[in-house]
Amino acid sequence: MRTKLAALLLTVLLLTGCVPYMRWQITTNIPQTQQMPAPTPAPTATPQPDSGLSRRQMVYGSAGLLTEPTVLVSVYLNDAASGRVWTEDAKAETRQYLATAVQWLNEQAETYGRTLQLYYDDGTANSSLCRTYTPKSAIRGGRSSEESDALLTELDAVSATLDTAALQKTYGTDRVAFLYFLPVSGASFTMVHYADDGSNFYHEYSCLYRYDVYAGEGESESPATYAHEILHLFGAPDLYEGSSDDFVDDALITYVEETYPDEIMNSTYNDDGTSSFDSVHKAISPLTAYCLGLTDTCPELELFPKLSNVTPGVFRYPADSGSTPDTGNDADGGDDAGDEPDSAQAWPGAVAV
Repeated sequence: MRTKLAALLLTVLLLTGCVPYMRWQITTNIPQTQQMPAPTPAPTATPQPDSGLSRRQMVYGSAGLLTEPTVLVSVYLNDAASGRVWTEDAKAETRQYLATAVQWLNEQAETYGRTLQLYYDDGTANSSLCRTYTPKSAIRGGRSSEESDALLTELDAVSATLDTAALQKTYGTDRVAFLYFLPVSGASFTMVHYADDGSNFYHEYSCLYRYDVYAGEGESESPATYAHEILHLFGAPDLYEGSSDDFVDDALITYVEETYPDEIMNSTYNDDGTSSFDSVHKAISPLTAYCLGLTDTCPELELFPKLSNVTPGVFRYPADSGSTPDTGNDADGGDDAGDEPDSAQAWPGAVAV
């Protein structure tokens, strides 16, 4: 059964302008029978269909690690029922903000000695990295961004349809995530894969609203919000009150606010509460860099013991969530040489930064 966590507290939304969503899969407890002196053999488990995913993919999800070549496919959602659609001018603005966000991501990675290979829509005509789709389900938007399960399920299906063998062959990587642009006002959020999900909810995507519901009327979501949500795809946790990550407690939040006041996973707004649209005035702290796999360690590992349970790039449910067991038991989720990151290859209609 799949449900969504409730939206974060309003005060948190006002602070960050974005909401991460968790995907929960609940299993029922199997009643235990009393053992008899001569028990009959246990029934053979029903074989599960082969998902075609490697063990590593079932741990990391479709986006993998930020240090790997990854495709970001932009999908513009038109809401035909209300007439809210994406104009070419609005798409051009979105591409500009996305380019600004990716440039900032690359600059931040370079401070940790890493060079990113993110492929994204640059406006090239007929690019396979830019799609338009009209969903059957209604788009809500609003302050809670409580989109319907029907819409989210539909976006799951669209993601699977767009992630093809031909796409992987053409672009040289099977690491892919989706950026769904919604033509309404809302608080952006990301649907991430958890290691506990296994082959379920494999495709990861961010829902980015046209307008920031907490800013002035008609103010667009900022490049900082784009960057924040993209970082969720690769394992970055929220570092503010109400975070769904088990190790983010009050002590860690206070520490981040005092030690890394410009941390992008704490807030996407400038110090005065405004947003910037030609640049991102934030930073990826050593803590977030560790969670992303940009660095092998961080000072916080000694200060906050729960961080020792974190595998960079991987989300896991809290131990008491009732979720399904983790599908991998090694550090990187892989079990053979084929699980190593793919080498980068040139891509038509894409920009690698």
